[in-house]
Amino acid sequence: MTKLIAALAILAALAWGVTAAAQWITKKKAPLALAAGKAPLHATAAEQDKAMGRAQWRTVAALVFAAVMFAALFRISIGLSGDEGLPIAVTTGLSASGGLLLFSALPAAKLATREHLLPKRAFVLPAAALAAFIAFIVLIVATTLVPHLTLEKYDGVPLLLVAVLLCGAALLAFHRLNTTAALPDPRMAALDRRWREISAKNLFALTSGALLSFFGMAAIVTAVALNAAPLNSTSLNKTASDSVPAHWVIACGAGGAALALAGVVLLILAAKGALTLRTAVRKETPAPAPV
Repeated sequence: MTKLIAALAILAALAWGVTAAAQWITKKKAPLALAAGKAPLHATAAEQDKAMGRAQWRTVAALVFAAVMFAALFRISIGLSGDEGLPIAVTTGLSASGGLLLFSALPAAKLATREHLLPKRAFVLPAAALAAFIAFIVLIVATTLVPHLTLEKYDGVPLLLVAVLLCGAALLAFHRLNTTAALPDPRMAALDRRWREISAKNLFALTSGALLSFFGMAAIVTAVALNAAPLNSTSLNKTASDSVPAHWVIACGAGGAALALAGVVLLILAAKGALTLRTAVRKETPAPAPV
């Protein structure tokens, strides 16, 4: 536990250092105001590429920090639990949350008014996944199907806690996208808007994919525990009629596998969207009208 606390303290100091350095660099290299009548009305392709490169460094910094956080916490979490499956999932969720929090903290130009990048229906899938996940965990812990699956011993509980933390970090990152400009040059307003819209879609795909993956893993863990429940009973009079119904095991196992697979697909789509962000922004942004 001491190693875990020390690792978290070092990671927090690293995140603070990266944020402070980014703020200093931003102030030193603040873009100069465009002089009236002296600058072209539209940014050149080279200027757009340079601006998008600067915008992507925030994402790269968040990814690098998440990777460092995963490497620092993984071995410690395995040592604490003595297992590998659960620490991989929990550490991945914590690392992704840390990366999103760092992304939200890095400096960016504030917008005059808050913009709504996505319609309200974009919240339906992640909200429904989280609500179903919570209901599932409450159902398993509250029922007596498996007496030893208590709140303290059920592996689905830490998965749910990490999922809630990830949702909070994703909301902060979404707020950041709504209120700050990725491309602060006023000549790139349409490009900036589209950049942030596509980034928000990728963020929601990442969040939904992670939620479904964690939900699926929790269901699979539950299926394994339900299947082994008769073996774990201390009763000498245990009979076949006392065992957990097979349909519970099948439902949790098959449903968990389907949820996890759907989550992986969404995560792959989010990763693909992040890698092709520049191309998508250029393709979907209308060309400036000739003067």
